[in-house]
Amino acid sequence: MVVFGATGATGKLVGDQAIAAGHEVTRSTVRFGTEGELAQATELVRGHDAVLSCLGTRPWRHVDICSDGTRVIAAAMAGAGVRRLIVMSSQGVGDSKIGGVGGVFANALLGRSFRDKGKMEDQLQGAPLDWICVRPGLLTNGPARGTWRAADDGSLVGGKISRADVAAFMLAQLAVDEWVRRRPVLIW
Repeated sequence: MVVFGATGATGKLVGDQAIAAGHEVTRSTVRFGTEGELAQATELVRGHDAVLSCLGTRPWRHVDICSDGTRVIAAAMAGAGVRRLIVMSSQGVGDSKIGGVGGVFANALLGRSFRDKGKMEDQLQGAPLDWICVRPGLLTNGPARGTWRAADDGSLVGGKISRADVAAFMLAQLAVDEWVRRRPVLIW
């Protein structure tokens, strides 16, 4: 598998957990927004069976890395014949809700990031891939619990989850099709 965003807090855990589980992992070094990004990404994903993306940005230094990167990743996967794509989005994007004061605060602080992730999710809708778009609640750096709740019916509003559990959920999606072409919210 290839992991994009592998230097971030969640992406690093995805790679580490995948290696610990015996997967062969390539951590992406593609620099999006540079000449030749599509050719680099296509060569990187060729021969792999799945791509996991934990691309993200910082509120104080925002760039549209999720939508721009996912556009390139999806095209590269189509060119290389790789179908399974698991991306990390956020609760609060699209039809998912955070609610209450936390929702107001999150939208004020992360509004640009939410819009970028919304564009990313829209791009996936028409992509000829077996995509899963994971929408975790408030991320913590705590240890994995090994349990979570996942739903895409609007029943999960607010809540938090550790990055370690998000990584475990994303990796679990390699073996099942329950959430293919869906956007589950993920919280404890």
